[in-house]
Amino acid sequence: MERVVVVISAPRRRRSPAWFGAETRRALAAGLAVAGLALVAGWPYWRDHPGAAAITLVSCAGLAVVGVLLATGGRTRRTGLLFLTASVCWAANWAASWDAGIGPIMSPYAQAEFYLALGVGVLMYPSGRLEYPVDRIWTAAACVILLVCPTALWVTSKPEWAAFRGESVWWPAPFPDFELFQTVLQVSAVLYLLLALSFAVVLLLRLPRMGRLRRLLTLPVTGALAFVGISAAVTQKPIMEASIPLDDLLQVYVVQGAVVVLVPLTLLASGLRLRIGELTVAGRMLRLTAPVSVERVRDALRDVLHDPTLELWFWAPMEETYVDTRGRPADIDPDFERDIDPGGEAGRWRHRVVSASGDRLAVVELGGALRYHESLVEAALVAGGRALETARLQASVHAGLEQVRSAYRRLVRAETVERERLARDLHDGAQQRLLALGAMLGTLEAVTDDPVVKEHARTCRAELVEALGELRALAREVQPALLAQDGLGPALEVVAERLGTRVKLDVTGRRFSREIESTLYSALCEALSYAVERARASEVLVRVGAEGGRLVAEVSCDGAGGPAAGPADLPGLSGRLRALRGHVEFDGGPGRGTTVRMDLPCE
Repeated sequence: MERVVVVISAPRRRRSPAWFGAETRRALAAGLAVAGLALVAGWPYWRDHPGAAAITLVSCAGLAVVGVLLATGGRTRRTGLLFLTASVCWAANWAASWDAGIGPIMSPYAQAEFYLALGVGVLMYPSGRLEYPVDRIWTAAACVILLVCPTALWVTSKPEWAAFRGESVWWPAPFPDFELFQTVLQVSAVLYLLLALSFAVVLLLRLPRMGRLRRLLTLPVTGALAFVGISAAVTQKPIMEASIPLDDLLQVYVVQGAVVVLVPLTLLASGLRLRIGELTVAGRMLRLTAPVSVERVRDALRDVLHDPTLELWFWAPMEETYVDTRGRPADIDPDFERDIDPGGEAGRWRHRVVSASGDRLAVVELGGALRYHESLVEAALVAGGRALETARLQASVHAGLEQVRSAYRRLVRAETVERERLARDLHDGAQQRLLALGAMLGTLEAVTDDPVVKEHARTCRAELVEALGELRALAREVQPALLAQDGLGPALEVVAERLGTRVKLDVTGRRFSREIESTLYSALCEALSYAVERARASEVLVRVGAEGGRLVAEVSCDGAGGPAAGPADLPGLSGRLRALRGHVEFDGGPGRGTTVRMDLPCE
C-alpha cells in the first residue's frame, strides 16, 4: 500500500507588518527614486526654497508610489504605469531650474507629457482602457495640442523670451519672431484652457454611464483631477507672457505641484474606502447568512454587492453538474474557469468559487459593473465561504430531491399516456366488440322461432348492455374524453352529476398541460369522493383558477372531518401533486366542515 505523508508546516514568523510587503517596498523605492530625480533636477531652485522643495518632492514621490501600487493590479496596470510616467516627467520638468543645456527646452515637453499621462491614466481608471469614444477623442486632441504647442514655442522664440537667460542654454530657434511668439503664447494659453475644460466635461459625461460602485470609486479621483486640470490651465496663463523671470516660472510650477498632490491623496482615499467596503461586506455577509439557507446566501450576495440580478449555482458532486437554488440542473460547463461577456457594464460575467481544498463549490453570475470590483466580490465570497459550503450541501440535497421529483413526474406522464391508451383501447376495442356482440344477439332474437332461445337472447342483451355501461364508466374514470377535448370544467360537471350531492363548480376555462390537467382531475375526483363518502357532505364547492403562476384548486364541503383525518384518507393525492412540485393543505374541524386546497405550477 502506498503511503501518503501530509506535512503541515508551522507558520513562518513575520518580520514585517502584513501591509509592508514586496509591492509596498517596490512602491516606496520608486517614490524615493523619483523624489531623488526631482531633487537633482531642481537643485538650483531648492537651495533657496526648501518649502517648495518639500512640496514638490512629496508630490513626485506620492504619485510614483500610487503608480507602482496601481501597476500591480490587473485592470489598473496601465493607469499605474501612466502615473509613474507622469511622476518622472514632473521631476524632469524641474531641469529648467539649471538654466543651462537641454533642461530649458526639455521642460515644456516634460510638463505637457505629465498632464497627458495623468489625464489618460484617469480616463483609463479603473477599467484599464479608454471605454468611450469621447475619451479617445479627447486623448487624440490632447496628444496633438500638448506636442504642437511646446514645439511652436521654441521654434518661434529665443531662450530669453521664454524666461531662460543662461549662456549655455541649448535652444535651436529656426524662426525667432517676437510678435509671432506672442501670438503662439496666446493661442497656446487658450488651447490649454479649452483642453482642461473639455477634460472636466469628459469626466462628467462618464459618470452617468458607470455603475453605482464604480461611480463611488472614481468620483473623488475625477473631481480631484478636474480641479488639477483647470488649476493648471489658470496658473499657466500668467507665465504665457514674453520675457518673464525664471523664478516666476518656477513658482508656478511649485503651485501646480502642490495641487497635483490631490491626485495621489484621493487615490489613496479611494483605495482605503474600497478596503473599508470589503471589510463591511464581509461583516454584512456573516450577519445576512445566519441562519444559513440556499436562498439566504444568494439574497445576501445580492444585497451586499448591490446587484439584484445576481444568480448563484452550486456544485452537486453526485450529479456532477451545477444546480440552482431549487436543485434543478443549470446549463453550465463544469470545467469552465471564467466566462466573461464582453458587453461592458451592461454585460454579465461568471466567477467560479472553489473551497479551501480546491473543490468546486459554486458559480456566481454578476452584472458587468462588478467586474471592476473583483476584490469586493472576492471579499464577499470569502466571508460567505462557510455559508456557501453549507448551502452547497443543502443544494445537493435539493438536487437529489429534484431527481426524485423528475422520476416521479416521468411516471406521472407515463401514467397519463397509459391512461389515454387504455381508454382508447377500451373505446375502440372492447366497447366495439361488445356492441357487435349485442347486434348479433339482436339478430338471433329476431330470426329464431324458439321462445326459449328468444328469452335467453334477450337476457344476454340486457346483461351485455349493463356490462357495456360499466365498461364506459371505467373508460371515463381512466381518462374521460371530455377532459382531453374540453378541459377540467366539462369533465368535472360529469363527475358532479354522478355524485348525487349538490356540487357548485367555479372552474377556469383556461387550458393547461396534459399532465397538469390529468393530475388535478384525479386529485379533485378523489377529494370529491372523500367529501361525499367519508365526510357525508350535503353540499360541496369546487373552485379552480390560476393565481400568480400557479393553478389553485379548492374543495370545500359542510361534512364532518378535519385536517387530521384528511391526509390519512387521501394518501395518493399528496404524492401525485408533489411529484409536479405542487402542494396540498387540509383544514377543517367540527362544525366548520372540511377544505382541501391544492396548487400546481402552471406549465
